[in-house]
Amino acid sequence: MGELIHTHAVSEIRRILETAGYDCEVEEGLFNLSAVRGGKCILVMCSDDTNLLQRFDMTPYSISLGGTKVRCDKIIFTGNSYFQPKESDLWSKEKLIKNIGDAAIARIWNLPYDIVEAPGFVAGPSSGGGIPQPALGYNLLLPARISADDAARVARQQGTTLLRMIPYWYYHYTSSGEAAYKGKSVSFDDEGSGWINAINNLPGDFSGAVPQEGILPQDADVMTPVTSMDDARSKVMTDLLKKLTRRVRIKTTSGDAIFAEEKEFRPNEENIDLVFSKVYVPVWQVRGRKDIVEVNAYTGQELALPSDEGCEIF
Repeated sequence: MGELIHTHAVSEIRRILETAGYDCEVEEGLFNLSAVRGGKCILVMCSDDTNLLQRFDMTPYSISLGGTKVRCDKIIFTGNSYFQPKESDLWSKEKLIKNIGDAAIARIWNLPYDIVEAPGFVAGPSSGGGIPQPALGYNLLLPARISADDAARVARQQGTTLLRMIPYWYYHYTSSGEAAYKGKSVSFDDEGSGWINAINNLPGDFSGAVPQEGILPQDADVMTPVTSMDDARSKVMTDLLKKLTRRVRIKTTSGDAIFAEEKEFRPNEENIDLVFSKVYVPVWQVRGRKDIVEVNAYTGQELALPSDEGCEIF
């Protein structure tokens, strides 16, 4: 990707950020663009140089806004397919094109607009695990992949159908660090994601599912979360601390004697970066003459129990 493309990319990203209400300035240092809006700052780098990208990605930048020190978010646009940032939001060619189009639509029709934001450091630590934050006016959701008629066939019911949007807390975590004892080192490195039903606080299983931006259907029954994000975070953190706890048997010798002891290594919450996002999962409710059957509109599977009454959506 040539320098001319990088220059044009900086110009387009600047226009996108300005459409979202940011005050932008072109920079000549280790990054190309800075953008400030209220108490938020975003820095932008457009390059294919791996060394420059790594330095930018791993360097924490802060700015004083209104007398408060704020850590800056970072956006990287690159054609370097081998580079994967850890603390920056990676804008691919496709993502840049989408944001250009969305910003243009917002300007033409005078609509409110915000970008899909880079990982935020103000609200808490970020793992850079790729959880998207929806643009203004949009929600994150899983798409309905079967129709109401398909749901009726799965449910083996004839009757009225209602689309329900069930809120879930989708999370991504990254754990790092290690503990040492008598020459024995134990690593806490791990990464993963999961789902918590925000109605009944039970885990969900949507292997490989990727939340998408979208507008909630106007005729859907949109459920309100019962479990707060803070409660879900507390539950997940407790489970992760238990999961990442390592029990190791350590052997030592003294003369001809061999001694063995078991040692438990437990990480601290500071070792775990945990990012949450609310995602709506579509469920078809089919009302027959005698029964009410629910079918997950994403997986196409019938639910054994109602999705909001103490059961897990499979």
